[in-house]
Amino acid sequence: MTPPRTVVPEVVEPPPEVVEQPASASERAASRPPTREVVEQPASASERAASRPPTREVVEPPPEVVEQPASASERAASRPPTTSPLRTTVTGLATYAWLPHSPWAVLVARTPYGAAAHAAEGTAWAARGVGFVVQDVRGRHRSPGDFVPYAEDRYDDGPALLAWVRERVAVPVVLTGTSYGAHAALATASAPGVEPPAGVVAMVPALGLGETARTRGGVLQLASRLGWWLAHDVRRPWSDVLAARRHDAERAAAVGRLTCPLLAVGGTDDFFAHDTLDLASAWGGPARLVLGPWDHSLAGARRAERVLAWLADVLAGRPPAGVETVDRDGVVGQDRPPRAVVHLDPETAGTAEEGDQWCATLLADDRPVAHGAAHGPRIELGPVVLTAAERSRLRVRLGTDDFPRYARSPGSLRRPDRRPPVPDHRLELLA
Repeated sequence: MTPPRTVVPEVVEPPPEVVEQPASASERAASRPPTREVVEQPASASERAASRPPTREVVEPPPEVVEQPASASERAASRPPTTSPLRTTVTGLATYAWLPHSPWAVLVARTPYGAAAHAAEGTAWAARGVGFVVQDVRGRHRSPGDFVPYAEDRYDDGPALLAWVRERVAVPVVLTGTSYGAHAALATASAPGVEPPAGVVAMVPALGLGETARTRGGVLQLASRLGWWLAHDVRRPWSDVLAARRHDAERAAAVGRLTCPLLAVGGTDDFFAHDTLDLASAWGGPARLVLGPWDHSLAGARRAERVLAWLADVLAGRPPAGVETVDRDGVVGQDRPPRAVVHLDPETAGTAEEGDQWCATLLADDRPVAHGAAHGPRIELGPVVLTAAERSRLRVRLGTDDFPRYARSPGSLRRPDRRPPVPDHRLELLA
């Protein structure tokens, strides 16, 4: 018999004590059930308004806003790119146009000197938000027909170009011209039935056949006229120039009827300085005269800058008037420039024969500052802009000959011992 098996009861020992350590961030993240991430958005203005308790609404009047016209730099910064130049014909005449997509003004010019040569100028104006349209006058360069100098008022070419531009843009249009171009601009502005332009810019204006051919005293300006005639291959007979006479009173009456703003820029070393001054003086509307120590090229006159500033003021409703002078030291003044006049003593001048002339040059430190010539006892030399030092050192050089500036007179061709003696004379500066 098998002895009975002893049963040893199982001893269950308690598990070892476990010291619980705090879970790490990664373990906590791993043990969390997946959740949908919610990104809280800031409350909208309407939600914030809905959560606020109702309040009594107080409506205050808006502050008064006075709108100022944009400056040229602001317009330049805000305008879109310019377009490519347009080449076309208007009434058969060669025309070039540089028009930005949104111009704030357009300048229109007509010239006998070659419209295509104005490409750089047109591009520069368009870059400033100003359109520029230029046309070859009839009979010059790419425009067909016969060129008749200083006869732009006989044709409808200028008014037709002005109408063509106005059909394409709804902004102010200004007529502009330099030298002969000033004559063309004034012919268009003065044409019967033409709606006045927004303004006229006339620089070193050559205003007519007689005005460019003769001094105020009736003496032929030989060098400037003969040189111009030959340089531009003018087919009009030279006898027309010799027979031409000035029409100062008629022109003054015509521009006196124009009421749009004028900018007239001239130089005291220019042949036509007196015409620049007289044009501004006779103008019927607001006229701004700028006169400095420049010749017919206007080198150093900062023309574009002056036109841009004047144009901005005109379009802002405050067209500039008055005078700006610049002397050789760069000093700017606002007084009307005086006109230099030489008076000859009638008794001592009486030995000159009929047809004789007297030529006068005003000198400051032996530097010419004004010229004039006349048949008679009064010689107008034109406007002068003098420094303080120059005013105290003026003298007049007088004689019967100033060739080739002026054509020679019979008196200047005589033998020296037969020429009339220099008469007594005095200088007057007329304000």
